[in-house]
Amino acid sequence: MLETCSDLMRRAYDANFITVRDGNISIAHHDRDHFWITPSGIRKPDLQPNMWKKIDSKTGKALDYTEISTNLYPSGELPLHFGLQKTLPHNVETRVVVHLHPTYTVAAMHRGLDLHHLVNYFPELGRYTRVAESTPDVPPTSNELGNACHENLKLDSKGNIKFDIVGIKGHGVVAIDETPWRAYEHIERLEHICKIVLVS
Repeated sequence: MLETCSDLMRRAYDANFITVRDGNISIAHHDRDHFWITPSGIRKPDLQPNMWKKIDSKTGKALDYTEISTNLYPSGELPLHFGLQKTLPHNVETRVVVHLHPTYTVAAMHRGLDLHHLVNYFPELGRYTRVAESTPDVPPTSNELGNACHENLKLDSKGNIKFDIVGIKGHGVVAIDETPWRAYEHIERLEHICKIVLVS
């Protein structure tokens, strides 16, 4: 799955959802005591599976993985991912958390549009993607950002969430699903709708 997620980040870069060093992903499996997260500052078109950081699910501390990854640091958005990955619901085998900066979605939030209510106007969005209320403009790579996303996604103590994607004003989005490409589809779908609204 690390190879698939590395491919996803290359796709995100090609789609202009991130600039070359932006974005991050984490992957957790229900039967393991760790999860994986992308390293900080790596050029996403060059991302390889042996660069990923292995994170202890109880402490949030990085564990040794490969000679290459030992010399890298976890994504600065680790607090966001740790909260979502440390406990998985019993009915979830795998959880993938994808954080990107899609242009039209960020522009829509900057314009003052409420992503949560766009579902009412575009049934094809609401049918497949549950959009949370966007967070306020909170500092990136902060506990405050992680907490705001967790709150709006309605994360509970058992790891359940109510929504598939949340917007972060002035920043980007966080999407969650059981496979990398399903999480990516939430972002792509919302970006498509935001583009329609902004050009209309």
